[in-house]
Amino acid sequence: MTRAQGVAADEETSPRSDQGAKVQLGQIVREFRANAGLSLNALAAESGVSAGLLSQIERGNGNPSYNTLIKLAHALGVRVGDFFGGHDPEPKLAELVKADSRRRLLLSEREMVYELITPSMNGRLGMIRAQVASGWSNESVPFMHEGEECVLVVDGSLVVVVGSERYELAEGDSLTYDASVPHWYANEGDRPAVFVGAMTPPSY
Repeated sequence: MTRAQGVAADEETSPRSDQGAKVQLGQIVREFRANAGLSLNALAAESGVSAGLLSQIERGNGNPSYNTLIKLAHALGVRVGDFFGGHDPEPKLAELVKADSRRRLLLSEREMVYELITPSMNGRLGMIRAQVASGWSNESVPFMHEGEECVLVVDGSLVVVVGSERYELAEGDSLTYDASVPHWYANEGDRPAVFVGAMTPPSY
């Protein structure tokens, strides 16, 4: 293998590349499934995600929808944020995360991007930046986790439903709520929406 071929191979398996993100996610899902003592078919039955799609994800040959990740997190008893993966850094007085080195989820939906702003999800605070596609909603698989959460819309608009209460957020609006209450998001606008979410403890 030439040096150029070696560099290309490294780039393909880097978590920052599309293929690297797929491979990393597959490894994480397979590890969580093994730790839970579930076969592929058992996880499929528990999550409602087909065994064929699960097999593709675990082999790094496909990227799931965001709602599929929520279903898998519920079935595996993990946080959606755990799918960001990566090694947790050693605790430091301050930790810089460069914009081009954030951990991210590669999703099947066009214009859907989820990035981790904090170094990991294992500190006292977790933050994400999300771009949500027009027309997307997770009403069918709402979030519910411990802690308090705040979302700030930085571009576009976002609907957030907490329990039975519906909130319509425009650019610059923020909403803080008890994350243990079932909640879901929807982008009813005609363009992608971007928001920043903060949660304590990191339980997203």
